[in-house]
Amino acid sequence: MPRILIPPRTQSVRMGPALVYSLAPDVTAQLQRAYRQLTYLRNRWRYRTSIGGIDAEFAMTTPYEITRSTTFLGEEAVLEAFLDHLDGDEVVWDIGATVGTYSCFTAQKLSSGVVVGFEPEPANESRLRENLQRNASAATWQTSRFALSNVNERSSLAFDDTPSRRGQPGAGHYYLSDTGSIPVDCRRGADLIRRGYPAPDVLKIDVQGAEKHVLEGLGDALSDVEWIVAEVHLEKSHRYGYAASAVRSFLEDANFTVTDAGNPSVSRSSDVRHVFAHREGNGDGPTAGT
Repeated sequence: MPRILIPPRTQSVRMGPALVYSLAPDVTAQLQRAYRQLTYLRNRWRYRTSIGGIDAEFAMTTPYEITRSTTFLGEEAVLEAFLDHLDGDEVVWDIGATVGTYSCFTAQKLSSGVVVGFEPEPANESRLRENLQRNASAATWQTSRFALSNVNERSSLAFDDTPSRRGQPGAGHYYLSDTGSIPVDCRRGADLIRRGYPAPDVLKIDVQGAEKHVLEGLGDALSDVEWIVAEVHLEKSHRYGYAASAVRSFLEDANFTVTDAGNPSVSRSSDVRHVFAHREGNGDGPTAGT
């Protein structure tokens, strides 16, 4: 009878109801990935999850989508606080919506309000629409491929992750650049409102360092915004010619009280910080246990 040689460093892994024999760590990892993929395939490559008592189902066909759906990129506490602070009648602009992690839950929380998901990358915007259609009434959401900025111009998106993964749904490492490969139209939020977009009461911003440009582009409409959740990129902001501290200063000059909500809770670059900004007289803004 042939002998099966097991490398000395082994571990036992439980996958589903069955206990797998002791295997080398690299083999174990491969089996775990295969088991997850079979589970996702059985569920038609969809994943159902819950935040704050709200369920949502997401398409999950790329590594980026799997990570976003199963870990929320470490933003679960921020997202739950965001949802908890909504009354249901707000206009929410989800700026940098990617595939809709915030938008899909927000649309369900809104009764008479609407969430506008801004996502300029085509594959992400297509998946954003698909996920919203699966999770919420059409009356509570809309999407836009404009990249919000402080100018109206034709630009392009560059990608600062693995080049072969560019264009995969869920990828979020895009930024505005003259040398990018994906053409996009940039618009000032103030001009979109004049064109008929609903003016926002609440902002969620995640734009890879361009946070200040987005805020500047809102012009006078920013004075009607009640509160903001923003992901601030400490290093990536330098791409746009300013330090991340300028985002906080801009918000404080616009009469917002700004609270630091810390880093995401899973392993991501220390470059990322979340901030909450709210106006005096509109409550204390959302708070997260991060």
